[in-house]
Amino acid sequence: MAGRPRFYLDHAATSWPKPLGSLEACIEFQTTNGAASGRGVYQSAEESSELVRTTRQALARLIHAPNSIDIAFCSNGTQALNSAILGLLQSPSMRGCHVITTATEHNSVLRPLQLATHSCGITWTAVSCDETGWVDPNQVLIAMNAKTRLVILNHVSNVTGAVQDFRSIAEIAKRRGAIFMLDAAQSLGYLPIDVVADGIDIVAAPGHKGACGMLGTGILYVRRELQELMEPVWIGGTGTQSDSIDGPFDWLSAVESGNCNLPGIASLKAGLEWLEKQEPNKKLQVWSGEIIDAIQQTRNLHMVGPIPNDSKRNRLSVVSLICDTLSCHEMAMLLDSACGVEARSGFHCAGLIHSCLGTQEKGGTLRLSLGHTSTIADVEAAIAGIQILGTM
Repeated sequence: MAGRPRFYLDHAATSWPKPLGSLEACIEFQTTNGAASGRGVYQSAEESSELVRTTRQALARLIHAPNSIDIAFCSNGTQALNSAILGLLQSPSMRGCHVITTATEHNSVLRPLQLATHSCGITWTAVSCDETGWVDPNQVLIAMNAKTRLVILNHVSNVTGAVQDFRSIAEIAKRRGAIFMLDAAQSLGYLPIDVVADGIDIVAAPGHKGACGMLGTGILYVRRELQELMEPVWIGGTGTQSDSIDGPFDWLSAVESGNCNLPGIASLKAGLEWLEKQEPNKKLQVWSGEIIDAIQQTRNLHMVGPIPNDSKRNRLSVVSLICDTLSCHEMAMLLDSACGVEARSGFHCAGLIHSCLGTQEKGGTLRLSLGHTSTIADVEAAIAGIQILGTM
């Protein structure tokens, strides 16, 4: 509807609006170049390959990777996680191993692990979280056994915003000789990540959330020493060894098999360049705190997740709530129709966490999430909507 106000609070799904330059870079690539990378030696193809190379370098700077060639492009975070999990667990040396993950994980981790129980003979344990979505590192240690070879952790809960103590868990994994994988879907571009200093072996994330790119990109970092363990989970055109159908194919060629999303990568590069120029946005924590205050001032609305300024439970600007009188879907529809506030309702593709949060029978939560381009108008509209919900 023309003229209808729109206040977007679903940055945990994808960021919008994109920062200045992100959309323009996508359009510019399509209108002035449009050639595939790694598929030709003519000038436009070489320029496309240079775009891929320099975007890898920008991502390497963001996560402090020692070499940009250790980063592969994927179509989204789900593909990145599947490539890492199934690629590792199909390796002969990993088959039949034990994997530890947590109840906070996205289904892009949980479902591939369940698939791997049948295809790779693995076993896996999901360590529980508390009622805020926080995982106790000691519980990860307790869950380990002699066959544990891989630990997978969601850096930030996409349901509650709880920030995990991933450095302690990475250290536990290292001491026990296990690989540590970080799902940075909610944290990339918002929280500092240093793969060397933090002891992270693998990072998977989408490029369309905190990294400020368009939909259709993802990244996968794999520490150099582990790359030989990665089995191809699909293979096709790689732009190299085209006269051979037998390989061997290195992990990067396999993951990037087929044409990369060059318009998306152009957008991602522009988003990363914008991000490099920004100071940390302290307003996001303040604004999420104001939204939480509004929830706590009502009788029938209840916040789910860490409270602000809890010295032991850090949080990102993701706020979930439930209502005594309305379902989460009813709340979402009311916010949209009454205030133009766009927020997500449901289980948020996180299959295990709701039994820990007590939100299973509620059908999940209503989630409001802020991002780099959120404004005070978005926050004010959300608070106005919460006040309406509080009277229902």
